[in-house]
Amino acid sequence: MIKLSQISLVLFLFISPSYAATGPINIYLDDVDPLEEINRPIFEFNQTLDQNLIEPIAISYRDETPESIKKGISNFFSNLGDVSTLANQILQLKVEDSFVTLSRFIINTTIGLAGIFDPASELGLTKKDEDFGQTLGVWGFPEGPYFVIPILGPSTLRDTAGLYVDMTSDVNLINNLDTNREIAASSIKAVDKRVELLPATDLINRSFDPYTTMRSSYLQKRRNDVNDGLDKNNSLDF
Repeated sequence: MIKLSQISLVLFLFISPSYAATGPINIYLDDVDPLEEINRPIFEFNQTLDQNLIEPIAISYRDETPESIKKGISNFFSNLGDVSTLANQILQLKVEDSFVTLSRFIINTTIGLAGIFDPASELGLTKKDEDFGQTLGVWGFPEGPYFVIPILGPSTLRDTAGLYVDMTSDVNLINNLDTNREIAASSIKAVDKRVELLPATDLINRSFDPYTTMRSSYLQKRRNDVNDGLDKNNSLDF
């Protein structure tokens, strides 16, 4: 499960004296991206890396791998992700969603042969995704400044803290593998995710300012994720 030390680090980021003294909510209301001068060069680095290495690998995987194998791999990692989703749904006190996700995991792990197949969806058990960044948002932690992480891409202070917990907690089942298998599984998962994002990134790259489009799209999506798609008047300044 999520460890006390991880929770303590997250709380430290949000309630440390220097951060609290300045008032985290008020600082960023007038500017969602106070670190833009730093973020843009990192964004350009990520774009170059993606266009010359990651995207070509993803396109090759999409075009050369049989559809049944791609589907099985996506289902497998989706099933593993349900464990993390379940933990966060419990933390968010989403009882009904927790029951559905638990049912999905049991059915897909058994009848679906370790998650390679997805009979749970055919039974009407809809998949939902939750992460610790969303959990922090549900409990009222402010998103903090937007910034771009080298290689990993767009984030906020809240989402970065959440990402750390998601990646290092025991509910991330990939962590239970030995080092070589963990690297291999993480790499395959990353390629699978990049294939999923190909249509979206293609639209972003065609926009007038890909950086601004990426930022606005990311922030809007994350706010929708926290609010479960409900309109909370979270408009963005482009």
